[in-house]
Amino acid sequence: MMRRICYLLLLAAGFFQMMLYDYQGLRFLLCCAVCIPAMCFILLLFQVFSCKVTLLTDQTFVSRGDTVKARVRVRAGGRGLLPISGISVWVSWNLPGEQGETQRLRIRGIRRKSIREIPVELTARHCGRARIEVKKAAIYDCLGLFSLPVKKGEDIKICITPVITPVSAQALETDLGNFWSRIGEKEGDLFLRDFLPGDSLHRIYWKLMAKDGEMQVRDMEKSNTFRFFFSFSDAFRLQAENWDRYLDQACSLLYFFMENQQIRAGLEAVWKSGESFFLQEITEVESLQTWIYLLLMQERGGVPCPEDEIPLLEQGFHLEEDCRLYIGEQCVYEE
Repeated sequence: MMRRICYLLLLAAGFFQMMLYDYQGLRFLLCCAVCIPAMCFILLLFQVFSCKVTLLTDQTFVSRGDTVKARVRVRAGGRGLLPISGISVWVSWNLPGEQGETQRLRIRGIRRKSIREIPVELTARHCGRARIEVKKAAIYDCLGLFSLPVKKGEDIKICITPVITPVSAQALETDLGNFWSRIGEKEGDLFLRDFLPGDSLHRIYWKLMAKDGEMQVRDMEKSNTFRFFFSFSDAFRLQAENWDRYLDQACSLLYFFMENQQIRAGLEAVWKSGESFFLQEITEVESLQTWIYLLLMQERGGVPCPEDEIPLLEQGFHLEEDCRLYIGEQCVYEE
């Protein structure tokens, strides 16, 4: 904008001076005022089709509190007679728990067939999905009179993961009592049996009862796998501080049970994504990382879990929004 104003002031001063003398100089001034910008615009047309702005990053997962590092790369093609005068890039980022911001970057003097990069660093304060994109990219001529949009690459998404903290094994084992011997007795595969006095009404298979009129209940067989049910609402996700604390607790508990040598059982995480429930087997650190990615990025994955099994899951291991681990109605672990 300053270059344009200076250019117009220069033309006005020249026009005033030429008016004091003769009209031949005025015609020369008008010719320059038209030809020079036209030449700049034509040269700009050759450059705009061979220039591209993209976003790059080497990070897919970043722990909360770390720095998100990205790069804005400008690739200049071989078209055009002169180097690229400059490019303006508007980078927009959306971090979880924060309002979106836009930053303007300027790159000047880019040679033909060359690549320039500008680093962009952000601080990951909350868990969730970070999205960085090039909102707008424009190339301008040497006088700054014209600007044209250039091609831009796709945006990038980075998963900001929770912080895993040590779990007090002694406190957990004390609250659970004879926990290690109960693992295989409480979790397993579903099977149907006749209703017995004292069975919970949640276990009745109502669909079968409507067809046959017989009261059948769902029960659990002994298995080497037990499930963690993570109970939270969609509104709870929007509470950044509480959501971070909940995720830290969930990942810390899963990591503890996965790494504990006393456990001979597998782990399965059940969570809600949208209107559906999904199940993910946790066997190693990579599968734990996959579960975190699916949960935070709100992508569908894992094995669909029937919604009528949720009352049964709530009788087993479930982590509530208060960050306390329950078995049924009994709290067995809290920070």
